[in-house]
Amino acid sequence: MALRQYGHAAMHTEFALFIAGQPVDVSDGAAGAAWALVDKFDALFNRFIDTSEPAQIARLKPGEVLVVSPEMMDCLVISSNVYAATGGAFDVTVGALMDAFRKVGNRWAGLRPDERKAGLAASGMNRLVLDPDGCRVSVTADGEGGERPLEIDFGGIAKGYALDAVRELFTETWGITDFLIHGGTSTVLAVGNQSAGKAGWPCGIAGDWAGRLGYSTVSVKDLAISGSGFEVKGEHVADLRTGSAARTNPAAWSCATSAAVSDALSTAFMAMSWTEIEAACDALSEVKAGALVPREQGEWLDAVRKPVRMTPVFKQLAHA
Repeated sequence: MALRQYGHAAMHTEFALFIAGQPVDVSDGAAGAAWALVDKFDALFNRFIDTSEPAQIARLKPGEVLVVSPEMMDCLVISSNVYAATGGAFDVTVGALMDAFRKVGNRWAGLRPDERKAGLAASGMNRLVLDPDGCRVSVTADGEGGERPLEIDFGGIAKGYALDAVRELFTETWGITDFLIHGGTSTVLAVGNQSAGKAGWPCGIAGDWAGRLGYSTVSVKDLAISGSGFEVKGEHVADLRTGSAARTNPAAWSCATSAAVSDALSTAFMAMSWTEIEAACDALSEVKAGALVPREQGEWLDAVRKPVRMTPVFKQLAHA
């Protein structure tokens, strides 16, 4: 049976879905169900929709409690776990700082010291108080003891979470175990092997560094791969540990069995040293977290040391 392709606009990007080995009516029905689920999360995680749960969290005063959906709590718990594993390099409470960044034309140098200080004071995962059993969320005072809104900006992790939800829908409801789905250019989730006895689905990695790495495509099965860099959106990734752009590395790729975790890690890796990246992957080994990070070095150095560094999980991926 043919490989079928579907597209859908949501979450400020273009999703694409490829389903292998299914009759057309099954593929069409599953794709429709997948896009309905993606649209649900588009509304749920969008902080700019006044009735969304992130917008409601932003209206909480210290000590007030909001009961959220299980999906929102799940995404917050995942975010908290990645925050802990990355030493704060990944933090979804970055909304206030990003708003200030956008107001000065997306130029970190344009932020006045008082604007940067206010954005940082309003932010921080330590302000979130989570009760997963009761799906309850509350906030503490800001960094200066005030009541600044806690602005949660899920960004790419919301797209990754949607991909994970589609995988659960396909495997548990539709019995589909051979497909690939991606949310824009940041994260791809591959399940199965295209019904063709292959090692997996071909996925591109390494971007502009692929030539120096020696290959640009790997075979991916039951795994998500994500990438972050400056080429498309400029220095849009913030590091709340410094209040500025995450620019330790020129680009970063991550992988994990969870697309949400993978997307979060590629963002965090932009701001982390290699030692920190290795520690984060070890902390998240249950989801097979891995990293590929290029070095900013002249090509003449490639003969002395490899232009990219990879953790074991990435090294084990077969070249497509």
